[in-house]
Amino acid sequence: MLVMFQSVLWGQGQGDVMPDLAAADTLNSRTPSQGQSKDDLDYQALYKELYGDTSKDTTTRSTVVPEAKPRKRKPGEKMGPAPGLFTNSYINGLHIAMNAASPYLVAGQLSSWYSYIDYGVTLKLPTEIDLEDFPLYMLFEVSNFSFENSYPEGGTFQGLAYIFQVSAIGDRSGAAMGIGFWDTQLGGMMEVNYRFRPTRNTFLRFGTRGVLMSNVEPLGAVWWLESRISMGLEL
Repeated sequence: MLVMFQSVLWGQGQGDVMPDLAAADTLNSRTPSQGQSKDDLDYQALYKELYGDTSKDTTTRSTVVPEAKPRKRKPGEKMGPAPGLFTNSYINGLHIAMNAASPYLVAGQLSSWYSYIDYGVTLKLPTEIDLEDFPLYMLFEVSNFSFENSYPEGGTFQGLAYIFQVSAIGDRSGAAMGIGFWDTQLGGMMEVNYRFRPTRNTFLRFGTRGVLMSNVEPLGAVWWLESRISMGLEL
């Protein structure tokens, strides 16, 4: 009788336990969720074993921002000269400058010649040439020059100079080279200069220029270096 009662109790207890074991087996047997493969779950389990549960980690993954490439200059975009006063006019990009110059170093043939302060006007044309994203500007200059011989005999070498120039103009510095006529003599010049802007459309420029002429009667080939100062307005 006692044995039968224990058997009944054991059977009832086993029946109560079996559903719990089945439910536990159901909970422990994880199936891959939608969108995740078995390899993904294995990787996540290994990651948690090594580094712990990082599901609550609020840190964001750093992203590498690629370096910005330098912007190429668009044709017609003003980089050096100021935008000008007349932005919608045909003369936009033109500037006019008043110049003063005086030689400080001359060739041997001119060592006994006096020089004076020369004056001129430079006109920058609104024409621009783009050479591999490098802007070049056209200038035309009219100025006077004057040398007077004192030894061993008198004489003068003076007149007007007409010079056509190609110039590279930056925000602060510039360079120019050109060809023209000094009176009736053909010659060439090169110049470097530095400038700053008192106002948005005006500039004050300091520079040095070298002039070379191959055949000046009766001196032959002559050259000189001169200091220059210019004041200009950009239209």
